[in-house]
Amino acid sequence: MTEAPSYRPLLDSVALRLRLDEEVARVRRAGGFLSLAAIRVEPGPKAPPAAESRLSRVARRLRSSIRLHDVIAARGSSLLLLMPETTGREGVRAAERLLALVRQVDSQEGSEPPRRDSAGVAAVYGEVEGGGAALLAAAEEALLQAAPGQVVRSRTLEGRPRVLVVDDDPAFARALSDAISEREWEAHPCSDVADARQRSRDRTYSGFFIDLVLPGTSGVDILREAVAGQPRRPAILMSGLDADHGTIVHALSLGPVMFVQKPISPADLDAALQMLRELVPGMTRRGRGAP
Repeated sequence: MTEAPSYRPLLDSVALRLRLDEEVARVRRAGGFLSLAAIRVEPGPKAPPAAESRLSRVARRLRSSIRLHDVIAARGSSLLLLMPETTGREGVRAAERLLALVRQVDSQEGSEPPRRDSAGVAAVYGEVEGGGAALLAAAEEALLQAAPGQVVRSRTLEGRPRVLVVDDDPAFARALSDAISEREWEAHPCSDVADARQRSRDRTYSGFFIDLVLPGTSGVDILREAVAGQPRRPAILMSGLDADHGTIVHALSLGPVMFVQKPISPADLDAALQMLRELVPGMTRRGRGAP
């Protein structure tokens, strides 16, 4: 019985496309981030015909160094590294570590460290038009822009985080959604309680703005359904009335919750979105003024 290799095999182009589409669909459905790094591997000194190519040597070393849920594939003279639950900045750091590892491998093998390896990284959050093919194209476009030894990150693919605005006043729900959308978020107004209950279960929403007092129910009930499947999704509870202290305390026990008084001032809205930004994975750099 032969011993299993200590590293995973490279995916071919067809398997990579299928995996890309699966991961992009997962992010669209359940939220989170996905990064793809395209790493250009220069051929290095010419080796004898029977010798292992530099691309194969690098791939063999990298396959034993990446995380278990990462996926690596070969595409021409490049290696592609698919990294689930990884933001763009984290993907860049990973690519930088891999380039350093490549130089280390060459140094240990006694060959001259190549100076032309480079990488491009693309990241996706939420629903992005074009699916896996768009993510691949963005990573390869970033790679074309990378100078030798450099990692370039694509800034074209990160989707806007989605929030659901629940308020029985349609005009207020629309106005608040518009104000949120101006701050580089995607906000969906909802004024029907039954519809809100259904949409609160949608896992693609990163957070919620929910009126505390709703016809026939409480915003806490909507919040409870929203966090049933994803306990850490943040929410902003709103009220134009004197809020019951006990109700607020109960809401705070359900997860990351902030309370704001209506009408909501621009400063309060910015503070509420900052809270969401800090609690949604990978969101701390996004929003107004984010690089």
